[in-house]
Amino acid sequence: MRALVLLLLFCFSLAANAQVVAEHEMKAAYLYNFAYLFDWPESRRANFHVCVLGDEEVGLAMQAYYDRRVNGQRMVIARLTTPTPIRLCDILYVGAGDVVNLPKIRSILGSQPTLTVTDKGSLHSVGIMLALEGNRLMFDVNLEYCERASLKAKPTLLELARSVRKSADGDGKTSAGR
Repeated sequence: MRALVLLLLFCFSLAANAQVVAEHEMKAAYLYNFAYLFDWPESRRANFHVCVLGDEEVGLAMQAYYDRRVNGQRMVIARLTTPTPIRLCDILYVGAGDVVNLPKIRSILGSQPTLTVTDKGSLHSVGIMLALEGNRLMFDVNLEYCERASLKAKPTLLELARSVRKSADGDGKTSAGR
C-alpha cells in the first residue's frame, strides 16, 4: 500500500511538468492506480477489464498496463468505439466525445460494479471525475455513485482526492486531501 501511495505521489509530481508526461499518459496511470484504490466485489472472471471509450490517446497509453495483475486477475485493456460492450468493464473511462452517452451508460450499467471515470461532464454521472489544474491532474470522487456500484473506496483514494461527494444533494459534498 505504501508503494502505491508513493507511485501516486510520483504521478502527481510528474504532472507538475507537462513536458515530462503527456496528459493522456497521466490519465492512463491514474486509471491503472484506481484499480488498486478500491475494494472490488469478488469476481469469477480471470481478467480485470479496463475499457476506454472515445479517447484513442488514453486507450493507446493504457496498453502499457496490459497483462499486469489486479487482485490476482490479469489486466486487459479494451479500446471501445461504442458503449455496447461496457457491461464487461471493471473500469470504464469515457472520453470527451462520448460524454453525451453518460446517461445511457449509467442506465446500461445500473448497479453493476463498474467504476466510471471521465474528465468532462459532471461528477453526479460518474464515480471519478478527472481535472487538469495547471499542469497537475486532480480527481474528484462521487462516493454515492461508487457505493451504488458496490465499490468501496480505500482511505488512500479519499485522501488523494481533490474533493469527495458523499450524497446526491449538494449538502454531502466535502473537500478531502488538499
